[in-house]
Amino acid sequence: MQLFRVLGTISAILLFVQISLFVLRRIYKYLPKKPKFMVPILKIFKNSHIYTGIALLIVGFIHGMLALGGIQLHTGWILWFGILFAFLGFLLKNKVGKKWIIFHRTLGFVLIALFFLHKFFPWII
Repeated sequence: MQLFRVLGTISAILLFVQISLFVLRRIYKYLPKKPKFMVPILKIFKNSHIYTGIALLIVGFIHGMLALGGIQLHTGWILWFGILFAFLGFLLKNKVGKKWIIFHRTLGFVLIALFFLHKFFPWII
């Protein structure tokens, strides 16, 4: 298997891990009975969120460079820049205030749509 495909799969897994934190928190919040086994899972996802985000930026960038041979207009780069904007939103959270989390979470759902666009229609642009 080609390295860029392996890195693409790793990027997809990292994106899933990133989005899973929000989804699992919502599931836990609205469960009538709070299962105790979810608490350590949520803690692991919370503590690793920043690191998996940085890893996603790095691995996604390398994946794109290997797959395309450079930067060009492609659904993968649009997805990567969306991930970069989500990370920049995190970095600027102290200047923006609590509004950053709304931006961050909304962008997470946009990133899911961009992921599926990239996965199934990579050359649509």
